Amino acid sequence: MTRRPTGGRRARSDAAWERAGRGRATRAPGRTATADRAPVDPPRSGRGGTGGAHPPPAGRVRPGPAAARYRRRRLVAGLAAVAVLLVGVGLGTRVLLYDAHLADVTDVAVTGLATVPEQAVRDAAAVPLGVPLITVDTVGVARRVAAVEGVASVDVRRAWPHTVEVAVAERVPVALWPTPQALLEVDATGLPYRRAPDPPPALPRLAFSGVGPADPATAAALAVLAGLPPPLRAQVSGVDAAGTTVTLALADGRSVRWGDPERAADKAAVLGPLLGQPGTVYDVSSPDLPTVRR
Repeated sequence: MTRRPTGGRRARSDAAWERAGRGRATRAPGRTATADRAPVDPPRSGRGGTGGAHPPPAGRVRPGPAAARYRRRRLVAGLAAVAVLLVGVGLGTRVLLYDAHLADVTDVAVTGLATVPEQAVRDAAAVPLGVPLITVDTVGVARRVAAVEGVASVDVRRAWPHTVEVAVAERVPVALWPTPQALLEVDATGLPYRRAPDPPPALPRLAFSGVGPADPATAAALAVLAGLPPPLRAQVSGVDAAGTTVTLALADGRSVRWGDPERAADKAAVLGPLLGQPGTVYDVSSPDLPTVRR
């Protein structure tokens, strides 16, 4: 005979079952969430893995081996094309300037001459005709022409396609220097460079020895002459110098003690009216206190 549980026992049993059901209901969601979560692979390391490095940025794709080979081939082809072009240009230039005789020397043009003989310049230049113009040594030509008497400077250039141009600047005499051998022309640098023609030009004569570009007396005398107004310079027939102290001899026999080349404008301004007074020696070495000696 089976006994049915009494009311109290039945109530306790139902409560126990209810607690058990709540526990299962509480644990079930946790298991379901765990099962639904996507598995995460652990980071790989070693060969072929990415390790802990970040993935490349989006939009940047590393070129593959085929693309790298393609770029190398294009670079090699470009360099080969440039080399062929340069060789072609070089050969063409060689043919035009040397082998085809299209730019040979046929003329030498000399300009700037007044007193220097042109044939002397051409002989010194010694430019051969019929040779390629590109082969002419313009530096050597200029050096040889510059050594010609009376030449101050020279510029030599190629005038394509057939001409060598020689532009000469002549020396200009500013004084004469009497020497036992000859009367020489002296240019503005103090260089006695050429025998004076006969009759000589109407230029002041330097009355001291040792005339030359490095001589202080020469430099002082020529500086005074250069600073004289043209009407006054035309009256000067001779210049003497002791050191840097200059004395001018006038064509009418009077003399001017000029002193050093300093204050040339002041001295010239004083000397003009002073020459209107009778006298033989006019001293303007101190332009603030000029004197006249009779």
